[in-house]
Amino acid sequence: MADPLQLFFYPDGVAVIGASSSPDKLSYGVLDNLVTHGYEGGVYPVNPRGGEILGLKVYPSVEEVPDPVDLAVIILPPDLSIEALEECGERGIRAAVVVASGFGELDSTGEEREARLREVAARYGMRVIGPNCIGVLDTTSRVDTTFLTAMPKAGGVGFASHSGAICGGTVDWANVVGFGFSRIISLGNQADVNMADALASLAADERTEVAVAYVEGLPQGRQFVQVASELTEKKPLVVLKAGQTPSGTRAVASHTGALAGENRAFEAACHRVGSIAVEDLQEMLDASLALDYCRPLSGPGIALLTNAGGPGAVGADALDRQGLHLVELSADTQGRLRKVCPAGTMTGNPIDMLGGAEPEHFRLALEVLLDAPEVDGVLVIFVPQALTGPPEVATAVARGAEGAGKPMVCCIFGGKDIHEAARILHQSAVPHYLTPARAAVGLGTLWRYHDIQKRPRVDPERIVDIDRKQGRELLEGGMCQGQRVLDAQLGTEIGEAYGLSVPRSGLAQTADEAVSLADRIGYPVALKLVDPDVVHKSDVGGVVLGLDEPGAVRNAFDEVVGRDQQAFVQQMAPAGLEVIVGAQRDPQFGPLLMFGLGGVYVEVLQDVAFRLAPLTEEDARDMVMETAAGKLLEGVRGQPRRDIEGVVDTIRRVGQLMDDLLDVSEVDLNPLIVGEGEVWAVDVRIVVEPES
Repeated sequence: MADPLQLFFYPDGVAVIGASSSPDKLSYGVLDNLVTHGYEGGVYPVNPRGGEILGLKVYPSVEEVPDPVDLAVIILPPDLSIEALEECGERGIRAAVVVASGFGELDSTGEEREARLREVAARYGMRVIGPNCIGVLDTTSRVDTTFLTAMPKAGGVGFASHSGAICGGTVDWANVVGFGFSRIISLGNQADVNMADALASLAADERTEVAVAYVEGLPQGRQFVQVASELTEKKPLVVLKAGQTPSGTRAVASHTGALAGENRAFEAACHRVGSIAVEDLQEMLDASLALDYCRPLSGPGIALLTNAGGPGAVGADALDRQGLHLVELSADTQGRLRKVCPAGTMTGNPIDMLGGAEPEHFRLALEVLLDAPEVDGVLVIFVPQALTGPPEVATAVARGAEGAGKPMVCCIFGGKDIHEAARILHQSAVPHYLTPARAAVGLGTLWRYHDIQKRPRVDPERIVDIDRKQGRELLEGGMCQGQRVLDAQLGTEIGEAYGLSVPRSGLAQTADEAVSLADRIGYPVALKLVDPDVVHKSDVGGVVLGLDEPGAVRNAFDEVVGRDQQAFVQQMAPAGLEVIVGAQRDPQFGPLLMFGLGGVYVEVLQDVAFRLAPLTEEDARDMVMETAAGKLLEGVRGQPRRDIEGVVDTIRRVGQLMDDLLDVSEVDLNPLIVGEGEVWAVDVRIVVEPES
């Protein structure tokens, strides 16, 4: 994969436009970083006043900057930044960082500025990072267009962020604890270069072993999915998204729409690409540490080595919450531990060496545990004591971990000397955490990545035994009639064209027609109100079930159906477990599938799983089994096993429908009734929103 941002990281010459000789100006900080952090190319300050800054000649205009120059860093007010970008384009510069704010993040005037910026870049074939950003840095080429105070040490983590402030805070933390990065990309408003471009750059960079992304918005969601999928075939990807609790969603016409907020689609996208989604900045950094320094866990069995019972208990609970557990140590392992640990050590698991443990005890015990065949990984917890300090224990743990073929993490908590201990451990590629819970998150991340690596990477096969032509013609017919929510019969017929199992049915405008339909279909029947404005028909008494003779059908019609309305008459399906299968077309990521417990409780219990469509059979099965509904389908407390295969097939067919019929915005099968060897889609609700 070629690096789309190569010119930003390996430029032949950098022009700093708006350079200032005042140390309290951002442009001075950028210039100083380029000069002092080791970049070996030409650095050219640009300012109409001319003169000299940091021993460098200042050029009055970018036109006068000598060749070669590939990259411009523009640090001017917004309108002047646009003019400067135009001058860069005329000069032949093909990459630029625009630092200024006051663009699309501000107001309509800012949006107009950003559009002008984008137009200039496109006209000259330039790649632009920003505006409203701090640019990039690379610890190998030593290019640093940021105004951060220090360059981090070289490491294996590449970080792309929509927020420059988060880049700054992350680098400050890394410098304190001795953690390294390969490159950092601050994207800002993404007027041109977006998160997908940044991830493609991290994928192409051989020194980047772990990619990390802080995301605030993904307008090019499908591009993100494609690029991130390619990246995760080679290296892990950790993603943190801000704004995970939106205050509201658009008006919807289905259960699926009501449950599928923006974050559901993002989570489904993360699952599709095989990334590790985290919930906050702390977890993002904790996951990055583990993935950079450790190989994935091969199993969930952890040994916990400590000198303090309470923190050990807290750590054990935290491991359990991560899907890990304390492994039972063999008699041989415990015997070896007794030979190297202090007298009185509890050699079960946790291994509590009590308060008198010395650094050498940690080293020797750790070597035993890392050598034990039953142990998949080790968590070391140390509480500082009067006679033993954190740096000494960190040194011993680092020595004990040398050459280990298994993951291990260390928690040393307290206050004094903790940062020194962290630097010692990180120098030896041992992740350090301040609390047992955070250390458990690190190990849990390694276990999650193990599962991701095992997941087969196959493209979903198209389902062939469907009538796409019939489905398209039925859909177009409904759209020509002006239906936004297709009537129940039309939805049923489209579902049937896509191979869904649907009961016999029809529409009736009068009680006589309803009775005639019921006679043809066969009793018992259900009668349902047809009203596109009513999502939950049962809430308004719009559903009557089990009608077993003509008089009952006539009475139900008279009670349920008002003037100028219709009834949907349908053969009663056999009893079974009610689940829901739904889909919604997300504006960023495309078709989003949902499965969960159905009926009237779906929005109350929210026992649902989401995936991006289309799906493989294995994906659909995993989606089912991660819900309580999936467990019920397997059969509990003497109940029979239901037709899980039929549910999986139905989910895939709904995904195929969404993939084929682009004017369909939402689908609800609620309920999908699942029996022991059959499934019935008794309500196929389809919402149409024609492509613009």
